[in-house]
Amino acid sequence: MLPYRSLTNISWATLMLLISPSHANTLLESVELGIQNNLTLRASAKGLEESELNIGVSRSKFLPSLTATANTNWSENNAIRSGEVDDSTHSQTSGLGLSLSQSLFNLGDIYKYQTAKLNFTAEELSHEDQIQNIIVQIATNYFEYLKNNAQIKATEVELRSSESRERQMRRNVELGNTAGSELYEVTAQKEEVSNRLRSLRKDRDALTNDLSLLVQYPIVPSQDLFSRAELDGFDKLQVQTLISDALKFNSDVLIARNTLEVTRQGLKESAANFVPTLQLTGGYNYDYTHGFEDPSDVAATGKSDSANVGLNLSIPIASGGSDYYEYQKSAKSIERQEILYQETLFTTRNDVNNTLMDINDLSQSVESYERIIRANYASYRGIQRAQQLGTRTITDLLAAESKLFNAVRDYQNTRYDYVINLINLEKSTGMLSLDSVQKLTNLMVEMNPETDEELIPMHLLE
Repeated sequence: MLPYRSLTNISWATLMLLISPSHANTLLESVELGIQNNLTLRASAKGLEESELNIGVSRSKFLPSLTATANTNWSENNAIRSGEVDDSTHSQTSGLGLSLSQSLFNLGDIYKYQTAKLNFTAEELSHEDQIQNIIVQIATNYFEYLKNNAQIKATEVELRSSESRERQMRRNVELGNTAGSELYEVTAQKEEVSNRLRSLRKDRDALTNDLSLLVQYPIVPSQDLFSRAELDGFDKLQVQTLISDALKFNSDVLIARNTLEVTRQGLKESAANFVPTLQLTGGYNYDYTHGFEDPSDVAATGKSDSANVGLNLSIPIASGGSDYYEYQKSAKSIERQEILYQETLFTTRNDVNNTLMDINDLSQSVESYERIIRANYASYRGIQRAQQLGTRTITDLLAAESKLFNAVRDYQNTRYDYVINLINLEKSTGMLSLDSVQKLTNLMVEMNPETDEELIPMHLLE
């Protein structure tokens, strides 16, 4: 049983698991659910739509602008003359207008439209990078759960062995066949294993919560690594090919390259401030004026209309130096982005190379741990028989057992770390997708309660 925790300390994901039944899911199902439901991805998709609308905003400057106006004015004039009657006049003026404006040539608008499209491409790259990051997080969390589960299984077997040994030792002490000091050592080892198991179970709950939070759905892994899965390394030719692919398709490289293009486009926008612009304008106005006191007065009553067409050329001459400095600033930004782009290339190459070295090292470590487990198991069985015959002490047996269980835990950790690094490699080379996850499931099988009880895979004992 898990220890009781107050409701105030239960996270959202845990609460969701408490009110909803847990579902056993494959790795591919978990990733697909995450891509559909993850809040970060949903927000990123909205940002992508927003960026696409910015293209429309920039494109609107190439379309005509049409404006309609309507007005009415009422006026009253009063004049008081000495010895005469007051002279008052009233009039009302109404009018309608229609104006058209069309930009014929504005290099700045053209470059801003191209920048908007580059920004949309940048948003697409960022969204794709977010998808790959979520896949990495879900898959990594999935295998961390499996790693933790393997540790729990090994530790549970170790605890059962310790409890059985303690009961046997306690019985021997009661019968006077064994010194009481040996019981203390056995008890201490059992309590140490019990503490480790409790911590591992707590970590498993945390991993389950994190996985459910990423996916926004209660998830419990239903697949595990195939015990005989071939975890091969990469040769030199494969390493060079993967590094070459990373320098072309890595998300960080693509984003840095796009950022450099946006900066170069900014330089063009700054240069456009020195180029003349041409604009076509047109308008039509209709006015109607009438006086209330004397409708026959031509000056007080009348209709008029007018139409105009204009071609406006604007030539920039001086702006206090702001355009010049803006151009120089854009030029410096390009130099800075070129340096950052080169840094991204070097960092990507180094990261991929380090990941490949880790994978090759883990692949060789798996083979080493297999041999270590076989040797430790044979040693443990021999010391166990010798201890029963009285030629080896309980300390020797406990040490041999600890070596065996530690070797099993290290072996399992290495196998899962290999797969986690493989996922990171796919992300670094820009190839991570649902197809990658599907291929990864070829190394996995559905969890089997019978084989799950095996501490040491049977093929290591053959």
